[in-house]
Amino acid sequence: MRYGDLSYFQSGVAVPLFSLYSKQSIGIGEYLDLIPFARWAQVCDFNIIQLLPVNDTGAESSPYSARSAFALNPVFINVQAVDGSSEYEEEIHEAKAKFDAEGKIDYYKISTWKRSILRKIFDNRYDYLKKDKVLTRWIDSNSWAKPYCVYATLKAQNGESSWKDWAEYRNPTDKDIEKLWKKFIKDCLFQAWMQCVAEMQFNAAVTEVSNMGLRLKGDIPILINEDSADVWSERRFFSLDDRAGAPPDMFSYSGQNWGFPTYRWDVIEQDNFDWWRRRLAQASKFYHAYRIDHVLGFFRIWSIPQCEVTGIMGRFNPCIPLTLNELQSAGFCQATLEYLRRPNYSIDQLRGFLGDDTDRLAPVCFQPLEGEFNRLVLKPEFSSEKAILSMGEPQEVKDKLLKVYWNRVFIPSGDENTFYPYWYWYNQPVLFTLPENEQQKLREILKRNEDSQNGLWEQNATKLLSVLAKETDMLVCAEDLGAVPSCVPTVLNKLNILSLRIERWARNWNVPYSPYYDMDEYPRLSVCTTSCHDTSSLRGLWKEPDFDRGLYWSHAHLPGSAPQEITPTVARTILTHVFSSNSLFCILPAQDYFALSASLSQVDPEKERVNVPGTVGGANWCYRLPCSVDELLDYASLSSDIRKLVDVRKRRPLWKF
Repeated sequence: MRYGDLSYFQSGVAVPLFSLYSKQSIGIGEYLDLIPFARWAQVCDFNIIQLLPVNDTGAESSPYSARSAFALNPVFINVQAVDGSSEYEEEIHEAKAKFDAEGKIDYYKISTWKRSILRKIFDNRYDYLKKDKVLTRWIDSNSWAKPYCVYATLKAQNGESSWKDWAEYRNPTDKDIEKLWKKFIKDCLFQAWMQCVAEMQFNAAVTEVSNMGLRLKGDIPILINEDSADVWSERRFFSLDDRAGAPPDMFSYSGQNWGFPTYRWDVIEQDNFDWWRRRLAQASKFYHAYRIDHVLGFFRIWSIPQCEVTGIMGRFNPCIPLTLNELQSAGFCQATLEYLRRPNYSIDQLRGFLGDDTDRLAPVCFQPLEGEFNRLVLKPEFSSEKAILSMGEPQEVKDKLLKVYWNRVFIPSGDENTFYPYWYWYNQPVLFTLPENEQQKLREILKRNEDSQNGLWEQNATKLLSVLAKETDMLVCAEDLGAVPSCVPTVLNKLNILSLRIERWARNWNVPYSPYYDMDEYPRLSVCTTSCHDTSSLRGLWKEPDFDRGLYWSHAHLPGSAPQEITPTVARTILTHVFSSNSLFCILPAQDYFALSASLSQVDPEKERVNVPGTVGGANWCYRLPCSVDELLDYASLSSDIRKLVDVRKRRPLWKF
């Protein structure tokens, strides 16, 4: 899926597939809905359509919660286009009327119904399908198909529970999978048939999109669910001892714990990165370009012990730890180092944390330090976030205990000779109990250690990302948001991987007032956008109480004071500025283009948001376009406004850096 001509500035639209709907789709966007959407994109003169992941997520609505790195989501199948569906025409018509009337995406109900109606169609045609050569060839040509289908079959038989809770076959061999395939052949063939149908419909849409001169950009999440066919059948590639997440930042004091297992990159490398190569080959069936989600994880992943709940007790992996010898050579004795890793307290010190709850909690949660009866440490059974948060205590009491647990300079490592800094080591009470000279010495050591990591991360990412960048003809883009190490731009540039610039966050955070970067300062090898699926829309940003509209307005070199509302005229002004960026690609969410239309921007900005990170609820992953994809072509004024923006951008000379 070679991208093609990159000799001019390109523009595009980002939209989740589930957000589309048409005259044919039932309750949710479908693969075939890409065809009428692409007709509108063609009228707008776009070059590219960007999607969120479309992998099978089972009952999970989040597209980043995949239960397979390879399988497509059957929820996006257009049922009416499936051979044999005419037998159930009335039931399909009733379901469409029901889901359309709800006016929003009820992912669980829709996915449950679709799998149910597809099973009826399959069962009705089973005598034919079990001998179908097309289906047989599809299974034989996809090595991931049998393990996935067996996993999905067993999962259905076990009430959709995690493989960790199954009575048997929790750690299958290849022989087990082959035996189970034969034993449950009908159910397994049903899973394979759904995948074959999904792939044929997606491929049909991709072919039409390509024939219109448009390109499709996919999204490859770096991580996979623990409860997935991949972790179940290829366990050796994954570590279940820890979980991936993100370190604390300005948006989250305790960081994020995504709950996904981390990779055993040493094992993957010994296998010549075959799993990743197969994954990219599958994606290249459908996409001309792809976005690597959380590319920073290929430099170093934030790894959190399984016993923790938040991300605060994690560490980067790989990283260079401090050693016992190094710290002892600097003058720190082992007893001091253990104190900094597992602080001990007098009863009065504990009172500073626990207040009136001290006398009640001390005998329950603490024990004397070995050899020191007047010094207390947390008991082993309370030495984790999971243990503390599962206590039958009010939340305010658990919060106090967490502060005791978090009070440290080094996190537990499982190895007495290695020391990893706690994220907030520099402001923990235990640090300030040391003499001033020891505090200063520790600050210097930890700063040197922090500065030493970049070389390791650059080497690690160069090795891993080289595989991704060179494996296929797809254009590679990266989502490089978060705490970005200084080596990231170097590696991305070296491998010709495009970075990401979300305008509201493209600021120099290291100087006073954190000024925005000018659009001509954006790297050429980058994708520029106004917002993404994890942020508010442009209109939503304008309503946020802590958003400095005045600073933004002046950054855009616009006259006068910032307006109070984003009208279509204001939106046109802002988008004109964004489209002046030096980025090779400018790909905006559909919602931000709709701000140009008086009628399509009547929607409450809160309802334009796709996801609020760190939250779980019915408002996430259910955004729908304000009109059907069939009706988009009727908005001629909107298409004209977009085309003007695109055409001006396209005519700008690319040679000027």
